[in-house]
Amino acid sequence: MIGYISGTIQAIADKYVIVNVNGVGYRVVIPEKIRNSLSEIGQEVKLYTHFTMNPRDGSTELFGFDSPEELNFFELMTTVSGIGPKTAQGILSSANLQDLQLSIVSKDDKYLSKVSGVGTKTAQRLILELKNKIMTADLGGKTAGDLSSEGEAMDALESLGYSKYQAREALKNMDKKITKTEDKITEALKLLGTKK
Repeated sequence: MIGYISGTIQAIADKYVIVNVNGVGYRVVIPEKIRNSLSEIGQEVKLYTHFTMNPRDGSTELFGFDSPEELNFFELMTTVSGIGPKTAQGILSSANLQDLQLSIVSKDDKYLSKVSGVGTKTAQRLILELKNKIMTADLGGKTAGDLSSEGEAMDALESLGYSKYQAREALKNMDKKITKTEDKITEALKLLGTKK
């Protein structure tokens, strides 16, 4: 229906933004990671969108993403039984696209449920139903070992009192050459320390 919208931000709320496109304000539900990158009213933005309508009550929502790849993966996830648009967007908000795809291809349900907040059964269902569909995806040279050390580092940071979001952001922003769990934890603590 609406492939993307491009305009200026009129309002920023917890779960959505209002984008002014030639005098029409579109309310777009966005993931947490996009919301944190939006800083000010009047900023230009382009969001790739997915339109949904709830047949029970007739309500409609427009979901927005940074890239066509994220939008495509979102639409792929909503084909899995029990995964609705809000859950799919929450999963995409939790980690970068390549890591999510790699966790599915490598059947790593522990990492998938750890970063996305879905239960083990839902993570296993995602793996079962999507593994073959994303086998051809470009995973950016990452390996299952990279995910394992990242999951361990997330656990350690959470046990130190940092939120899932803070741990994810610190791990996402560090040098990709850091692969050992201990080194990831040390670097993440340095990054988190500079933000306090």
